[in-house]
Amino acid sequence: MAVRLAELVAGLSLVSDLGKGLSDGQALRVCTVSARVAELLELPAADRETLYWVALLRFVGCTATASEMAAALGDELAVSAAFADADVRDLRDVLRRAVAVTGPRPDRVLGFLAKAPTVIEAHETASCEVARSVAIQLGLPGSVIEALGDVFERYDGKGNPGRGKGSELPLAVRVWQVAHTADLLVEHFGPEIAAARLRDRAGTALDPDIAVAVAAHCATLFDPPPTGSLADVLAAEPVPRQFVEPDRLDAVLGVFGLLADLKSAHFYGHSPRVAELAARAATVAGLPEAEVNRVRRAGLVHDIGKVAVSSRIWDCGGALSDMQREQVELHPYYTQRVLARVPALADLMDLACSHHEKSDGSGYHRRISGPALSPAAALLAAADCYVTAGEPRPHRATRDPADCAALLRGLAAEGRLPEPAVRAVLTAAGHSTQRSARSPGALTDRETAVLQLIAHGLTNQAAARRLGISAKTVGTHLEHIYTKLGVSTRASAVVHATRLGWLDPLSS
Repeated sequence: MAVRLAELVAGLSLVSDLGKGLSDGQALRVCTVSARVAELLELPAADRETLYWVALLRFVGCTATASEMAAALGDELAVSAAFADADVRDLRDVLRRAVAVTGPRPDRVLGFLAKAPTVIEAHETASCEVARSVAIQLGLPGSVIEALGDVFERYDGKGNPGRGKGSELPLAVRVWQVAHTADLLVEHFGPEIAAARLRDRAGTALDPDIAVAVAAHCATLFDPPPTGSLADVLAAEPVPRQFVEPDRLDAVLGVFGLLADLKSAHFYGHSPRVAELAARAATVAGLPEAEVNRVRRAGLVHDIGKVAVSSRIWDCGGALSDMQREQVELHPYYTQRVLARVPALADLMDLACSHHEKSDGSGYHRRISGPALSPAAALLAAADCYVTAGEPRPHRATRDPADCAALLRGLAAEGRLPEPAVRAVLTAAGHSTQRSARSPGALTDRETAVLQLIAHGLTNQAAARRLGISAKTVGTHLEHIYTKLGVSTRASAVVHATRLGWLDPLSS
């Protein structure tokens, strides 16, 4: 069934709000306000269409230089939030905001102010380039693609990337800039002060005619206050409305993954790799075609919550603090929150936000365990673990495929990931999962998991805790193992099972 493109792009706007440190639904609110301003100014239909898409996609490239910005200026989310409604002509205001980001030490403030212009110029230029590329991928009109390259320009020509000024800038961009600024100012100060500040910026950052008109009607334009309702945004979409057919849906969802993967150079290509491996594993596991597609699509969007965590944390080369670890473990929550707001993607929510869950409840963010981790979710979690292990990270080198496979087998042996999911992922990744000389009397998957833990020195009680079963059940499994192997001790059981190929010595 076809899905409205506007609904999917609204989801992208929620991701970009998180990536810019803006309040939840800011883009949706501005889209609503922009439609009201377009009505006030009696904009032509073509400009209204361009304005609509610009309002939703204006910061879709916000993660393009997140790592570089964080390395130079500190927490890039805090920087973006602090300067979102700043007037760069007001040096006192700029200084106050810089202190809010860096703290009061003069050397830090001066260092920030010295580096910020160059870093922000690079960020805004790259953001525009990514946004234009996204608009092309989404099949939007040329006017939208062109306008997205100008969202950081200024009416006085002192913006980025410095391609134009005044009436040279697309009308849709000039209207959006006023609507966006008005929304931020009203949110922080109320309509009266917002109107005054819009007038102050008329002719410098903002188109003077549009700024003055919006200032004069500020109270009515924000009455009723825009709520960021998806229904309001969908109702405001100009006609003819655009739809995404099922055969194009993966390409659109790939944009979500792109935004997440741009958050750090270490993440590049992660989302599509996870999506494809998880989908292949789902096929190996015998899931129906519809479920295979759902697993793939969940893989494309599973990491969008990463944009809500500073790149300073993702790029950290050392041990994380407890607070930093907590932020990392919240990223699936942000994935869940975005997908919950988009009905067309709600079917992916539970699956996508479970990619760090574990069978024994040791995962995050919901700490689910046992049957609550569905077979599809287990496949996605195992695929994510395998792919991540094979990618470089600031604190470790890339692991080779054999080590990635050993890691996954170890998680299965510990009862943290279901063995069927691990086996399917390893098969999909090209690893042999056949146990040599396995006879009808060979160990069951559960018996193998028990013996693997016992081989690593765990007691019956410890193995039971890992597997989520009772110590008595572990003992029963051991009795069956001894009978099958014709032995009476743990050491002999381990040796015989390894010799027969029933136990993997590389699993940890």
